[in-house]
Amino acid sequence: MEESPHVLVVDDDSTLCGLLEYKLKRKGFKVTLCGDGQAAMEELQRSKVDVLLLDIMMPRMDGFHLLRVLQDPENVVPRAIVVLSARGDEDDILKAFELGAIDYVTKPFSVNVLIARIEIALKFKVTRG
Repeated sequence: MEESPHVLVVDDDSTLCGLLEYKLKRKGFKVTLCGDGQAAMEELQRSKVDVLLLDIMMPRMDGFHLLRVLQDPENVVPRAIVVLSARGDEDDILKAFELGAIDYVTKPFSVNVLIARIEIALKFKVTRG
């Protein structure tokens, strides 16, 4: 039996994290929640993550900083990185893509559409690089 894809949700909004966790688990995903980029980096070192859902504005280590850290070839990176952010500025979106994100979703968003985008990302993103 194939293992469920592991989604790491990194956002300091606990209400949004709880909603995403509930919806993703109902769709069969394994879900881990982190409130900032530093905790996410520790989780990425501990376990295999298929999809990283990453907010930009967070305490301790923001999303852009984490994306820069993941550029180091020594780090294990998820198959797909999707940025979730209230920042819809074109420069922010382009910066996220330059740093390895394959999708950028602005808040507020439809959780069902986000899950469809995650499923598409997993289908087409086999390796990063």
